Amino acid sequence: MPRGSTGSQRSISRLGLLAALLLGCGNAAPEPTAAVRRLDARTVEFPSTVNAHAFNHNLAMRGYHAVVWKGGRSAGMALLQADVTDTQLLDALEALGAKPGNALGMATWDERKDTHNHAPDQIIQGPPVEILLRLPNHPNLVPLANVLDDPGHRGLELRFGGHRANIPKWHSGCIVCLYSCPGSKIGNARYTVRDYEKETTRFRAKEDLLPKDGGRVGVVVRLGG
Repeated sequence: MPRGSTGSQRSISRLGLLAALLLGCGNAAPEPTAAVRRLDARTVEFPSTVNAHAFNHNLAMRGYHAVVWKGGRSAGMALLQADVTDTQLLDALEALGAKPGNALGMATWDERKDTHNHAPDQIIQGPPVEILLRLPNHPNLVPLANVLDDPGHRGLELRFGGHRANIPKWHSGCIVCLYSCPGSKIGNARYTVRDYEKETTRFRAKEDLLPKDGGRVGVVVRLGG
């Protein structure tokens, strides 16, 4: 063995370990920084951050995700980035006694381009849910629909879909979707994934009604909306 090789190997090992640690830190999802707060027997609330410009303009999935955990893969495209995970929200609603519909499998999204497959035409199932926003300088809660433009004019009929079994497939972090999506915990029964594929509508945030990006908003989830 050449002289000095042991020291060199130790240095390389240390560098390799440091690189691995740095890479690991970079890939680790952030921990939730808040709790889902129970307001009453059918209502919970959690904090979020406004991300309206990306919701309106991103090229990947414009106008699709309403609320996503900030550590989820779809957070960059969401209108509101939640401080809590989608699993936390699931647990909180089930603790209130809500029974998720769990009706949508991954084919609902995966087969969206296949016109002969009916999975993308499926509608989200589950008990009705209302999403309200606690906006700065607003004395009353504001319905999510009030801060959205919907060119398709069908609006929102939100339901507690659940889809806990689908979380490991994408790790999207999606809490509220504006379509009947298998990745959502709460989705919109007025529009299907097929509608998204056909561009039946593309929701757009009314940025003038929301705090500027980076501003804070409370998301109130009420069962039986």
